[in-house]
Amino acid sequence: MFVGGKAHKFSARLDPEDLLRIIKVATNDGNAYYEIISRLKETNLRYRSVSPGEATDPASDLVVTSKREQAQVGGDAVAVEDLDQDPLVMESQLLSMLLEDPLKVALVGIDPGASIGVAVFYGGREIGARTTNSPDKVVDLVLKFATEVHHVSFAVKIGAGEPRLSMKLGRVLRARLPPDASVEIVDESGTTSGKRRATGATKDQRAAARIAFRKGTLLN
Repeated sequence: MFVGGKAHKFSARLDPEDLLRIIKVATNDGNAYYEIISRLKETNLRYRSVSPGEATDPASDLVVTSKREQAQVGGDAVAVEDLDQDPLVMESQLLSMLLEDPLKVALVGIDPGASIGVAVFYGGREIGARTTNSPDKVVDLVLKFATEVHHVSFAVKIGAGEPRLSMKLGRVLRARLPPDASVEIVDESGTTSGKRRATGATKDQRAAARIAFRKGTLLN
C-alpha cells in the first residue's frame, strides 16, 4: 500500500453472472475470521459467513478460510494468508478465481505529476485508485499487480503530461514487466477536467482512470 498516500475504492460493477457466485468465509478461528472480514470490507466483493462444516459447491462457491483449516474445508478453499495484503491486489486475486479466463484482463492508468494518480482495473471492473508522490511506489504497485494476479493480458497507460516523469516510469516498467505486457504513453488532454465527484476520487485518480482507456504510443 502507499504509505501516506490517498486511496479511493470505486463502486463495484457486477454483472448478473457474478451474482451466482459469492465468496464464503468459513473459519472457526476468531482471529482469522476478524482478519478475513476486515480485509474483505476493503474491497467491493460480496461475501457471507458459513460454518466450515457447511456444504459448499466447488463449482459455484469460493471459500476463504485460514491456512490451518484449508484442508478441512477442502475443495479449492483459499487461505487468507496466501492473499496479498494490498486490498487492490487482493480483490483482483479473488476475482481471478471467480472469472473465466477471457475476462482476466488487467489495466492500469497512471497520471504522472507532483501527485501521481494510479487507477487499477481488472475483469472489466474498476478496482480502485491511489495517489502518491513516489514514482517508486507506483512501480512497486504495478509490478505486484502483474506478478500476483493471474491475467490473460496486462496493459499500462501513462499520461504524457509530465514528459520526463512519464518516460522514466514507462522505461522502468517496460524493462521490468513481462514481455507480453504492454506499456503506452498516451495524450492526457482533458483527463483532469470536470468537477470532483461525490465518490471522493481525487482529480489525479479520475485522470488516471480516463488515461487507462486511451490509446497511445507503445514503448518497446
